[in-house]
Order: sequence, then C-alpha cells, then structure tokens
Amino acid sequence: MLEFEDDAYVLQARAHGESGAIVELLTEHHGKWAAHVAGGGSRRLKPVLQAGSRVTVRYRARVSDQLGSASLEPTGEGPASLFDNPLALAGIAAAAAVAAGALPEREPHPGAFLAFEALSRAFDVPEIWPAVFVRFEAGLLQELGFGLDLSKCAATGAVDD
Repeated sequence: MLEFEDDAYVLQARAHGESGAIVELLTEHHGKWAAHVAGGGSRRLKPVLQAGSRVTVRYRARVSDQLGSASLEPTGEGPASLFDNPLALAGIAAAAAVAAGALPEREPHPGAFLAFEALSRAFDVPEIWPAVFVRFEAGLLQELGFGLDLSKCAATGAVDD
C-alpha cells in the first residue's frame, strides 16, 4: 500500500467518468503524480482543479504501479486572485502545461516545486513576472539536466549583442 500527504500544485485535470477527474499534481517531496479524484466534476471541487491551484493532497494506491486516488484540500486563493489579469492567468496555465509536459512522473524534483511556487507569487507583480517565467523555464531545464549556458553566444562565442 502506497500512501502519502504532501503540498502540491494542480497542473491539469480532465474529466473521468460521470463525476470523477484525473488530476496531475506537482508535489513538493514526491514530484509529479497523477491521481483519480472522486467528485472532481462537482461544483465544490471544480474551482480547486484549476491549473495553478495550491492544495494539500492525500494520495493512496493499493499497488505502487497503479493509478491511485487522492483527496485534495485547497490552501490559499490559487489562480482566483488573478481573475482581473488575463495575461497572468494565461501565464500560470502555460507554466502548469510546461511543468506537466516536461517533468517525469514519480520522480522528486523539489527545485521544480519551489520554482513553481516562486512563479505563482510573482504573478501578482505584472512588471516582473515575465522575467520570472523565463527563469522558471530555464531552471526547469537545468533541473532536468539540460542546463543552458547563456554567458556567450553558442554559435559565435560573442558576449555582446
């Protein structure tokens, strides 16, 4: 039996069955995990399953290789605080999609979680979040072993322009 409780961000959710949802989560200590959330289509849980929502997840699976089930408890406002800023909403959706597509499942990446957390906080400051977003993507690549050397041009070796 595999069980854990962790802080997480919702990366994406899709309907499953009549009232459930399959949710991908970026957890602080366990990495990216997918789980079935019973009642994920309900009015109570639908706002919690938006990309970028901060939650506490209780994950449980009978066997470690199977898709487990999870219960989610919201912590904080999540993307609701960004409703007046459509560009920031698009940014958090893009960051969640990048993390969902790039991170391997069930591998701990605490640096990726902390970077996503910092980026989520930066969306409240419109002047700086685009630069933080670029740093988030570069840091995610570095976390995955594809670090970029931006100190000089890769083609010419020039350091100016």
